[in-house]
Amino acid sequence: MTTMSTYSSTYKGEARNTRNTRAVKRSWQERRTERLLMRLAAATLFFVLLFTGLSLMTSQANSEHPAAPSASEQIVVVGSGDTLWNIASSIRKEGEDIRHVVFNLKQRNNLTSSSLQAGQSLIIPAE
Repeated sequence: MTTMSTYSSTYKGEARNTRNTRAVKRSWQERRTERLLMRLAAATLFFVLLFTGLSLMTSQANSEHPAAPSASEQIVVVGSGDTLWNIASSIRKEGEDIRHVVFNLKQRNNLTSSSLQAGQSLIIPAE
């Protein structure tokens, strides 16, 4: 005896291919090449940043020491909180431009910047 049913199944024994699986699947060579390129890009970026950082680092020590002070020159030891501008303003003569005094101090002591360290000795040029 057979029974009839009105139920209809949506399942059809075959799976439908709704998208191009060939475009989604990549070969192991492509994945390996992609990983290699990513590693190469990361290593290049690392070395560029390392080189840039090392290039920007400067040393406060100057390889060229200033000439020994003459008898008419004085030596001042930099204290905590002293600046080149403050020292220049304390040694300048009446009416002398402070910028000129700072320039002379930097030139006489072979300073590349205006930053000073406590305990550093500065030679005051005689003019």
